Amino acid sequence: MTTDQVGSDAIRFLVAGGLNTALTSLIYFVGLTVLPSAISYMIAWLLGLAFVMVFYPDRVFPGGRAGFADRLAVGSSAVAVFVAGLATLHFLERVLQSRTAAFFATLAVTTMLNFLVSRWILRRQ
Repeated sequence: MTTDQVGSDAIRFLVAGGLNTALTSLIYFVGLTVLPSAISYMIAWLLGLAFVMVFYPDRVFPGGRAGFADRLAVGSSAVAVFVAGLATLHFLERVLQSRTAAFFATLAVTTMLNFLVSRWILRRQ
């Protein structure tokens, strides 16, 4: 895989991630009009996870692996990165003494980690 292909994957990943964030945010805020925040968040998060499993194999990493097991692996990796992100956030909040800085640093770490793991799962031979 060439550097251009990695760059194209990265651009598609960032665009799809932005779309996913926008859609799940909309779902969350619409849900708040009739549901408690925790339930609205859970529904939005699960739909975002489904978006990753359905959309990423075919659109973000086209030509890669797209079988059912691969989609489950990408979904599972997203859950694992979420948990790792929580741990990273708590650690960085203590180290940086700033919740804002810790959030943005965690966002950078989890975005890169999600990209690398998803790409490895869907582009492996």
